[in-house]
Amino acid sequence: MGLNRKERDEIKLEIQNENVLLQRVKRYVQYGGAVTLFGVLILVLFFKNGWNAGKVIVLILTVIAGLFTVASFLSYRNGRKHLLERINYLDQNK
Repeated sequence: MGLNRKERDEIKLEIQNENVLLQRVKRYVQYGGAVTLFGVLILVLFFKNGWNAGKVIVLILTVIAGLFTVASFLSYRNGRKHLLERINYLDQNK
């Protein structure tokens, strides 16, 4: 049982839209990883001795950026799986 033309076109449009969103999430992962890495680099290089307010602020921002990166990566991975399922569904029902 195949899909009619309208259903196939709707699924193709959904795939295109989801692909655009996945590219955006991929950029979030890259930017979040860069910010996290930059924060760790600042902590290691500039705040070697003792705790002060600047180190605490940079540490908090680095942890937040790291959590954002992990959440974005998980979203990207799950979105990619869903996109591949939609593509396979479209291929199977031609």
